[in-house]
Amino acid sequence: MSHKMTGIVKSFDILSGKGLIIPSDGRKDVLLHISAVNSRESELLIPGSRIEFCRINGLRGPVAANIYLS
Repeated sequence: MSHKMTGIVKSFDILSGKGLIIPSDGRKDVLLHISAVNSRESELLIPGSRIEFCRINGLRGPVAANIYLS
């Protein structure tokens, strides 16, 4: 099950393609991977960026899917 959410990029490592999102609803940080980002917007993914995403349950906790800049 996925939940559409908004949040702010907390961190992002361009070499690994991974980072964390702080959800605006105050829940636990969500893992993000570059493969889930709209390809046209991936270069703009920096800490502090506001984003929209779907939260899904991964094997190790919440993961972001369908990521777009707000």
